[in-house]
Amino acid sequence: MKRLMTAALVALAMAVVCGALAQPAMAQMENEVKIMAGEDEKPPDDAKFVPDVFDIGVDGELFFRIRANAAGFSAAQRAAIVNTRIVHIISYAPVTPGAVRVEAVRGKPTIYVGNVRLITVYPSDVEATGAGSMRQLANIWAASTACCLRNIAPWARVGQ
Repeated sequence: MKRLMTAALVALAMAVVCGALAQPAMAQMENEVKIMAGEDEKPPDDAKFVPDVFDIGVDGELFFRIRANAAGFSAAQRAAIVNTRIVHIISYAPVTPGAVRVEAVRGKPTIYVGNVRLITVYPSDVEATGAGSMRQLANIWAASTACCLRNIAPWARVGQ
C-alpha cells in the first residue's frame, strides 16, 4: 500500500513538474494584444449571402484572401476578426519594416504585426489556396501584409 501511495505521489509530482516545464513553450508572447481571439468573441455569422472568398485589405491595398473555415470559425468570421485587428494595427501598432513576422503558436504559423496577432494559418488555408505548406502561405501573407502596411500606414509617409 505504501509503495502504491509513493508511486502515485511521484507520478503526480512528475506531472506537475512536466506541466510547469511545458508551459514556457506554449506561453503567449509578452504584452501580446489579442483581439477577438476566443470562442466567446466570435462575430455574428448570419448573413444571407456569404461569399467564397474574403479580401483582407484597406484603401485599395489587398493584404491577402481568406478562403477557408478554421479553428471553429467560418471564413466570414475570420475575415471580420482580421479586419478588426488591421484597424487596430493601423491605429495603434508601430508599423516598421520589422514589425511583421511569423511565429509558431501551438505549432501553427501565426502572423504578428508588432505585438498584435493578425492571423494563424491552418491546413484548410493551404488546401484552399494550393500553397505548398502552412509556413509558406504564412510567409506569403506576411510579406504582402508588410508591403501593404508600408503603403497605407499614416506614419510610414512621415519624413519622406
